[in-house]
Amino acid sequence: MSEERFDQIEKMMAQLIQMVGHNNAVTEELRQDVSGVKQDVAVLKQDVNGLKQDVVGLKQDVSGLKQDVVGLRQDIVALDAKMEKGFADIVTMVNVLGEKVDKIETTQAKHSDLLEVFAVRTTNQEAEILGLKRAK
Repeated sequence: MSEERFDQIEKMMAQLIQMVGHNNAVTEELRQDVSGVKQDVAVLKQDVNGLKQDVVGLKQDVSGLKQDVVGLRQDIVALDAKMEKGFADIVTMVNVLGEKVDKIETTQAKHSDLLEVFAVRTTNQEAEILGLKRAK
């Protein structure tokens, strides 16, 4: 082989070695990047699993809150019914008290008349008793 040809082959080999070295460096970088991406994906998977568990917990909490709201609504309805009954009872009691007050006034008037009659009778009886004592 000629020396020129040999120099040309040597240059090509040098270029080939450089290209292989560059490819190896790039491949190593890619390998490290892929390894980093794999680690990041693993962390993301863990985060997603954690978020899924959190969502399940939140769904349970929301379900519990919905049940609590239903219970509260029932309690409010029951309290409203009790308040209405209580108010109706108060109105009835006020009406009964009004009737009693009216009766008290009527009764007082009757008793006042009776007291006057008793007072007159008592006075008459005292006078009779005094008259009887004097007559003795």
